[in-house]
Amino acid sequence: MLGRTLVIGRRTNVVLVNHTLLYQPDHVTTTARERGQIFASDAEDYFFIAFNDFPWHSVADVVIGRPAYDNYLVELAIRQKVTVVDATSTLLAVHQTGSDGNHAGYGNRDSEFNFSRIGASNSNLNRGLTDSAQYAAKFTKDRNNRTKVAIERRRL
Repeated sequence: MLGRTLVIGRRTNVVLVNHTLLYQPDHVTTTARERGQIFASDAEDYFFIAFNDFPWHSVADVVIGRPAYDNYLVELAIRQKVTVVDATSTLLAVHQTGSDGNHAGYGNRDSEFNFSRIGASNSNLNRGLTDSAQYAAKFTKDRNNRTKVAIERRRL
């Protein structure tokens, strides 16, 4: 991997039971492992990139938290030759799912805003999935049996 790198990943959905929120770090991790579900590959929930390493000047005027923002950002990164790493397997991001469900962004009156801004001719959102990342992070063990994170190139 050389040059600019964007790290992305999917969240783990945990349905709230009896409106009990998760506060303690150990409870979050345990609950996510016991009853969480990794969300769809078209739903990126975190983005890490070094300051000024993303072509922000190329980003259309879109709204974060509405449909298509995440796929548009990843597709744009790939198109602009930014290396994309899917860290879903190594970074836990928990979404506490309430009564509005996991697709709340579609319930807003402006849910189509990003689609109209991006335009079908300007972007191929199917190329902006977590599975589209050229690299993936995974846990490995070194020769001393210590856990390490390895980045592997994907065959796309």
